[in-house]
Amino acid sequence: MQDRVTLVVRTYNRARLVSRAIDSALGQTYPNVDVIVVDDGSTDGTPDVLRAYEGEPRIRVVRHARNKGPNAAGNTGIAHLGAETRYFGLADSDDTLEPDAVETLVRAFEASDDRYSLVLGWGRDMEKGDTTGQMTHLPGREGVVTYEDALAGHFRGDFWLLVERELLGGLRFDERARGAEGSVWWRLLRERPGWLVPEVVMNCTRSGSDRLSIPRYDRDVARGLMWAEQAMLDAVGADLRRTYPRTYAGALSALAKWAALAGEGARARAASRQAFRYARSRRTLLILLVVLVPQPLLRRLAESRRDLRVLRDPA
Repeated sequence: MQDRVTLVVRTYNRARLVSRAIDSALGQTYPNVDVIVVDDGSTDGTPDVLRAYEGEPRIRVVRHARNKGPNAAGNTGIAHLGAETRYFGLADSDDTLEPDAVETLVRAFEASDDRYSLVLGWGRDMEKGDTTGQMTHLPGREGVVTYEDALAGHFRGDFWLLVERELLGGLRFDERARGAEGSVWWRLLRERPGWLVPEVVMNCTRSGSDRLSIPRYDRDVARGLMWAEQAMLDAVGADLRRTYPRTYAGALSALAKWAALAGEGARARAASRQAFRYARSRRTLLILLVVLVPQPLLRRLAESRRDLRVLRDPA
């Protein structure tokens, strides 16, 4: 019997797209796949679409009474993994998997003799055709992804991955954060390296009004992005500070920016001072000044000047 793989599909108000994502999960060439769909409190026709899958033995639907965000949906999916699941992967309802995605990644796990904590494949932007991640392979170890690669910025962007469930232990995503799944994956890489296969395994949509990457500056979004920066710093900040102090300062500057926009003045000032301490640059100096701007004025400035570099990219 081949190892069980569980795919967690997270969805919120995507009635038009969710069946496409589910069907791509069910249509895998790997024979032992089940699917957990987490409906994160949808208020559109998503529940009606999901009812069409009733009676499909490979699908379980879990519904949040209210919208909690992608990280909470991911945690709910993990909480519902069956005891027989060996590997799991997260998928969003506007993305689709290539038919052999699971088989390709499981094959890499099997060939490694449990050497890897996670195995990744490339993502592709469905509109542009570009890959959604970046990986700089160092000579002599093409395919290997290490914790050092993540810290150094050799490995970043959107990939699709399967994870060795047993290694996850009690690690979970910060539900206050908007994104920052890397705060979990990077911890796994610290324990064991990963492997990046050369194939595209996921097609993703990077447009649409609900994408996490779309810049907005309201307080709730800013607070979620503030917690995302904090989650990453909690996970790897000490190692960044020791090995890549300028990158560490960039993360602190981003934390300060989002904290200021969220109205968390004390947190913003503390982070900006620490960023300047580790990298005395024009940008960290600007962040020191920016966080002193009253929050309503700062938000209006950000909305009216989307190209303001210190607000957009304070690294």
